[in-house]
Amino acid sequence: MNILPAPQQDGRRIEVVADGLPLFHGAQLAIDTTLVSALKRDGRPRPGAADIDGAACTAARRRKEATYPELSGRGGRTRLVVVALEVGGRWSREAWSFVVHLARARSRAEPEALRKRAQQAWHRRFVSILAVAAQRAFCESLLERQSGTGSDGDVPSTQRVLEGSRYGW
Repeated sequence: MNILPAPQQDGRRIEVVADGLPLFHGAQLAIDTTLVSALKRDGRPRPGAADIDGAACTAARRRKEATYPELSGRGGRTRLVVVALEVGGRWSREAWSFVVHLARARSRAEPEALRKRAQQAWHRRFVSILAVAAQRAFCESLLERQSGTGSDGDVPSTQRVLEGSRYGW
């Protein structure tokens, strides 16, 4: 990443660093994911969580900006993207917008007649992948396990994603 080096003992973790995506004018993306609860450890609601949808996600964004101040400034080459999801299924606006932009970028190369449908299919796929990953992370936290394993694999063709979307898989 094109930022000042962090100390070796730095415990911070960015899940994904992406270069070359046609998002945000080609900026390098530092994507940090977080799963948050509207309740604190003692069972009390987080401030504003009872009245404001996504309050826990908004607070998570502020914490990530404080954790990664070198990525939070304007005009830098690297942009911090916080994919914040609440236990129970709520997504931050930033997370949802990022997936929409990602699906749109992924479908740009498709013929004009298929582009909108391809965008919808890719969006559905990305949402499904993130939702399942969040559920797994939540279950692992309850079981006090850390798998640390990813699910990297072959990227399907747009035709395969469209077929899956058509048949609900």
